[in-house]
Amino acid sequence: MFKVGSKLFLGLTGFSTLTLVAYLVFVERLALGGVALSMVLAALVGLSAVIIMINDGDSEVQPRDAALVRASMWPLVTVAGFVLLVLGLVVAKVYFIFGIVVVLAALTEWLVQAWSESASDDAAHNESARRRLLHPIEFPVIATLGLGVVIFAFSRIMLAISKSAGAVAFIVLASLVLLVGAIFALRPALKTTLVSGICVVGAVGIVAGGIAGQGVGLRADLVEALEEGHYTHRECGEEKSKYFDKKAMKTLSLRTNPIAVVELRDGVLSAVMTGFNDPQKSVSVPRGNAVTFIFRNFDTAERRMVASLGTAMAVDTNTEGDKEGHSDTNETCTQLIPQGAEQALTIVYSKPSIAQEAPLTLTVPGVEGQAIEVVVP
Repeated sequence: MFKVGSKLFLGLTGFSTLTLVAYLVFVERLALGGVALSMVLAALVGLSAVIIMINDGDSEVQPRDAALVRASMWPLVTVAGFVLLVLGLVVAKVYFIFGIVVVLAALTEWLVQAWSESASDDAAHNESARRRLLHPIEFPVIATLGLGVVIFAFSRIMLAISKSAGAVAFIVLASLVLLVGAIFALRPALKTTLVSGICVVGAVGIVAGGIAGQGVGLRADLVEALEEGHYTHRECGEEKSKYFDKKAMKTLSLRTNPIAVVELRDGVLSAVMTGFNDPQKSVSVPRGNAVTFIFRNFDTAERRMVASLGTAMAVDTNTEGDKEGHSDTNETCTQLIPQGAEQALTIVYSKPSIAQEAPLTLTVPGVEGQAIEVVVP
């Protein structure tokens, strides 16, 4: 006859087998999740074999006092986890993974509770044994999940209200936290139930505000920015861009091995390169490697440097790329910078110049007749 421990480990082994098969069939093959589940299955098979061989460590069957057995919620939680597993097979992978986590956590709690109830004939000792084993795991996990929910709810509030109201709300909330913390520190004799009640009320208030903020949605300027992609494309014209040129950098912290320093002086564009005494009008760059140009503006007007990338997608830049409808030209650029400022532009040219119908150049919008030719062998 199989005893309680053997039955639990055999059940866990069977469940792990089904989970591994379902994961490989419906989610992904040869993935990290499959490897992890395979290791869990192997460990459970080994533990089950050992427990069966030692007969659960008992030489004879011990009668179990029914008074020591308590009602458990973990079977219900396990069923809920199975429901998430099935839902994940139909809807989305995230439900399947979350179902695995819920089922494994519920089975662990159920297993430890069953073990603790048969540890001795003293119910208090059994409960103490369960707490010593699980509390070092339960408390950090619960605290992390609770803090994550509060942070997420607070972020929904801040994204729903205006920027000025958000600053006020942040100051008020921080002041309340400081005030409550000071009261707790000055009055350590406060009842535990009162302290817990205040914390719970605050957390529930933030979560309720987060739910309301999620229902309201993003504020108008964020919705517009999300639809337009203000910061995901570069506007390389002569005029100042409202978003791309906002808070333009005016100096560089690192100047490691630039391929050339492009300077605009008195309406003349030139490239200063190491090894050349005179300014150059063409720059030869390696293909397939990242090259950095430093643009320095000595003109009285605000200027930007534009790198024309040819008619074909010949380069990779350090941006996510232009969104459809924002730019019909294949180019990238620096921000608009004032006199005396400088910025860097990093480009990877993946195709040679001969493959382009138009030359690869560096220009400054608003300065006619000035260009630096980029030669890619």
